[in-house]
Amino acid sequence: MSTIARNLQSDVSEPASQRLGRDARRVSTGRTCDGYAYPRKDPAACDVNASHTPQSSLPPVCKDIVKKARSSPEVFVPSLGSQSTLGQPFAGTIQEKRTFARFKYRTVPAFAGGSETEFWTGLLLRAASSEPVIRAAVIALGSLHEDYESLEGRYDQSVVPSVSYDTALLYGEAIRKLYKRIDTTPGETANLAVIASIVFACFEVLRRNDMAAVVHYQQGMRQLMKQMNERRHADGPLSMDAEATVIRSTPQDDLDICLRVFARYDIQACTFSKPKAEALNVNLPAVPPNEVGLTEVRRYLDNLLIAIYQLVRSDLSMFRYWTADEVSPAWLEKRDDALNTFQSWLAVLEKSIPSDAVTLRNHGITASKSILGLTLQVKVAMIMLRTCIDCGPETTFDQFTAQFEEMVTRVEDMTRILGLEAGEPLDKETVPFSMELGVIHPLFFIAWKCRDWQLRRRAITELKKCGKEGVWEGPIMAVVAERIAQIEEQSLSPGTFVPEGSRIHDLRKGVEYDERVVRAEMRLAQDSTWKNWAVLREAIPF
Repeated sequence: MSTIARNLQSDVSEPASQRLGRDARRVSTGRTCDGYAYPRKDPAACDVNASHTPQSSLPPVCKDIVKKARSSPEVFVPSLGSQSTLGQPFAGTIQEKRTFARFKYRTVPAFAGGSETEFWTGLLLRAASSEPVIRAAVIALGSLHEDYESLEGRYDQSVVPSVSYDTALLYGEAIRKLYKRIDTTPGETANLAVIASIVFACFEVLRRNDMAAVVHYQQGMRQLMKQMNERRHADGPLSMDAEATVIRSTPQDDLDICLRVFARYDIQACTFSKPKAEALNVNLPAVPPNEVGLTEVRRYLDNLLIAIYQLVRSDLSMFRYWTADEVSPAWLEKRDDALNTFQSWLAVLEKSIPSDAVTLRNHGITASKSILGLTLQVKVAMIMLRTCIDCGPETTFDQFTAQFEEMVTRVEDMTRILGLEAGEPLDKETVPFSMELGVIHPLFFIAWKCRDWQLRRRAITELKKCGKEGVWEGPIMAVVAERIAQIEEQSLSPGTFVPEGSRIHDLRKGVEYDERVVRAEMRLAQDSTWKNWAVLREAIPF
């Protein structure tokens, strides 16, 4: 994802790999980061035909974007073009116009899913229609998505590059145009940089460069949060407890729309490896409405998931191996109150979610996975929240077997109704790509934490049918889950109880696509003090 600077005072010549090494919030893809190539005043420095290879080293947007954008007091411009500009022609080549048209009808649905339509079909297309900088980024992403679909999701750099040379040039051209705009009108580029960071983040996810994607969205999100806090400060003095950026239950302007996109990407990073969520304040009423429509269900599920991860990926998580007596009563009360509120909301929302075969077929694969995925994400997050205090033993998760069974069954029903087939890692996709968090993370969590022999294998089977959802790839995660099961069930007969000493407590993982391995670090407890651990490190091939 494009980089909007996290630390404006740091040396702009410092390679990204060094900065990321200090930041625990990262996703490793096993790729080497060559650092950023920063623009100079010399126009020749912006030559997209420089010596970068088409696949590996085109630079993401650097810190200069925000450094220059912040030089003006002007804040985010809430209106980028009007609805009437969407159908107007723009100056460009026939190929650019073709790619832009294809982007609207093929790429937008894949990235918008069911939850981000306001950004992808509204704000982004308006901006792209009126702003050449955003249009260049959109054309680059559209070209990459066409490459991706022409390869049917396959990835094998030794045979066919996942990014064509032409697409790589378009990506470099989009970055060059953003630099040029910053040089000429720095005060008007803060909004463009934020929107571009989302597009560039998606570009990196699609070409399976997850570390760059995390950097892009993280810095773009922090820049946007700064602008929103400045807006709140301009509206009136902030109270002492108003540190976190407020995410409104219903978006009221373009800032709110962008923040929701970033919040979803942040949760996705947290589900994969990011230890803490960016601080947001979610206004979730204690009492849910009696009835809600399907459109509202998505937004409320989003609010619910964001609110839960504000706790799950906070300091609360460090209390898992503490006894309840050692934990502050305030933390216990906060968790319990939150669980009661979240459970009340989930009970109401589930009543409004259709699950019959006709409705699922009418919605299609992407929409069905999206709404079911949101529901399962909330359920898994609530299990994580329940086990974050005084729940040291892994056998604690055995009490959730019935919930695991219900979730796996719902996915099985969906894949059967939609006729989804199993796929192989990085081979031809059997399910369309989606940027949304769907069912892969909940299935992987179940395959890891559920030690019921048959149920965890049912979860693994479903993982193979779920394709690619953002940074999560079902067939690859199925291989990792199978290896976890092999380690835990070693020397055990099928169906035998897995003892506590054989269970994996923690897992850190990073996918190295070019080498086709997952680097995994797993921890097993050596005793009940939760202070002595055995660490297993493996390169799991796929």
